[in-house]
Amino acid sequence: MFTGEHYRFHGDSYRHGAHMVETDVAVTQDLKAVLYHDLQIELPGNRKVPISHVTSHVLEWAPSEGLSVDEKQKCEQLLLEQDEDFALAELQEKSKSYPYLSHALRTLPPDLGIMLEVKANLSEEGVENVLYHGDKNVYLDVILQDLFQNVGDRNIILCSFCADTCTMLRNKQCRWPVVLISQGSTETYARYTDNRLACLQTSVNMAIAENLHGISMFSGLLQDDKAAVVESVKETGLQTFVWGFHCCSQEFRDKMRSNQIDGIIYDRIYEENLPKREIS
Repeated sequence: MFTGEHYRFHGDSYRHGAHMVETDVAVTQDLKAVLYHDLQIELPGNRKVPISHVTSHVLEWAPSEGLSVDEKQKCEQLLLEQDEDFALAELQEKSKSYPYLSHALRTLPPDLGIMLEVKANLSEEGVENVLYHGDKNVYLDVILQDLFQNVGDRNIILCSFCADTCTMLRNKQCRWPVVLISQGSTETYARYTDNRLACLQTSVNMAIAENLHGISMFSGLLQDDKAAVVESVKETGLQTFVWGFHCCSQEFRDKMRSNQIDGIIYDRIYEENLPKREIS
């Protein structure tokens, strides 16, 4: 999630010298691109609903933290009725905002780049698949339209775990690089049924075949001094990125830098001794 609180976090990242921040984008039922991490959102009544099945109006008050019992019941009733004319003012003060992509592009410092992960519903082994969004062309066009209209000169990297999403993003535009995120054959996470994501090598092959710009690798694939893995990917001409909980370790980040990896995605930039910046 990328709420007002997370705006402060990204502002802190900028002040601590971050070149880019990573965040996730999904599209609501009324075709608004919002910055949110999960495919589902928990709404009043302890119900989880796909983000694409609720409108942006519902998201304005959906978080139930700090609401009274009566307010939660009112939210629940609105959900049942899908009453878009409901007066939201009394709930908005106590709810958290789910920012639109367009708003983030307009308000974050213009020299702060964004690595934008496009959420996609992927089938996992042993897990029933649920369709979370409709026409993928429409889904991606909403996101791209917000980018073209609001990005200015900001650096953008588009990425996704979904091979089809990456291919479509690459074919729909040529302005921003597209990176495939790979978790490889790790046992840390459930395996995807898409064979193109079965292991790092098949992901690399897919990225090359579709003329993508890079691969973002799970840190678990590189933790045991796997410099040769990074080198072999770089030899293909792909840019290399790494994500995962191992990146929280300063020792691991230093090792990745010594391996000349192009980008490290982590959340402890305050531990780095980078030149500080001011937000104007």
